[in-house]
Amino acid sequence: MIYKSIVRPLLFRFDPEKVHNFTMSMLSGSVLPSILKLVNSFEDKKLETKVGNLMFKNPIGLAAGMDKNCTAMKSWQAMGFGFAEAGTVTPIAQEGNDKPRMFRLPEYGGIINRLGFNNAGADKFEENLEAAKDELADDFIVGVNIGKNKRTELDDAYQDYKFSFEKCYQHADYFTINVSSPNTEGLRQLQQKKFLDEILRSLQELNKELDDVYSSRRKDIFLKIAPDLTTAELDDIIGVSIDNGITGIIATNTTISRETLPEGKYESGGLSGKPLEPIANAVIKHVINHSGGKLAVIACGGISGYDDVKEKLDLGASLVQIYTGLIYEGPGIVKRLKKQMTSCKK
Repeated sequence: MIYKSIVRPLLFRFDPEKVHNFTMSMLSGSVLPSILKLVNSFEDKKLETKVGNLMFKNPIGLAAGMDKNCTAMKSWQAMGFGFAEAGTVTPIAQEGNDKPRMFRLPEYGGIINRLGFNNAGADKFEENLEAAKDELADDFIVGVNIGKNKRTELDDAYQDYKFSFEKCYQHADYFTINVSSPNTEGLRQLQQKKFLDEILRSLQELNKELDDVYSSRRKDIFLKIAPDLTTAELDDIIGVSIDNGITGIIATNTTISRETLPEGKYESGGLSGKPLEPIANAVIKHVINHSGGKLAVIACGGISGYDDVKEKLDLGASLVQIYTGLIYEGPGIVKRLKKQMTSCKK
């Protein structure tokens, strides 16, 4: 494979964030989407999956964090993803944490990042989202991942989520509430029952109001959770999510644990990729087993091949998302996964 033998070794010689920015610039241009579509074109009706109010043409999605400002949607569609989640977006633009803040662990198939919600802000995001939706196929689903600004107090966090929710409502297909990134100080405290209930309740009230304004169906809302929660914390999150009638859970975000890595000194930040897989799978299993079928699950963490997808779907997930696997395996991973899934459905 050209990507793994030539392209990846070349890219991995340079700083991860610089490579990311260069790649996003290429993917956001007008040329690469056409090439990607030519190479990766493949769909099969057997892969259609309905979750909430939405029909996904296939269950393979791009996880949030790759396309923070919603600039490369045509490329994600051209790669063959069934959906792509953009963001995390915050109301006000912010630079994120100090650099360096992205680190590869190629020997383990992992990445550590401590980016800290660096993004251009909700106004620019909404502008990009509207432009993208004008050029995308009707069956390509775009999710919007929203978070709070670094300087917003936890007691006021729900206001940040409401702001971006309303700003992007007209053009988003679904929303994901990010309260689980480890790279914004205090953010994970929003997974506590008192904060989470306020956020979800206020968003569902706004969801109803905006539904009346735009005369469209209410937006599906997903909650992205951390893999580092206790059983009691998970059960609280499940209960609050069900009580507020959201569509489902995205399990999981990156982990601050290093227990799946050999003993050693590692950079701080969220760990993704293969080392996250067993931790994320345990959370997926718990949510499935304790939500009584009332919450759909989008599985995220450690997907690099068909067996990883199958395991997550067998656990009960409805959809899956990829990020680190795309970096290590290249854009052809989506087509390969879909072909293997289609073959196994015959």
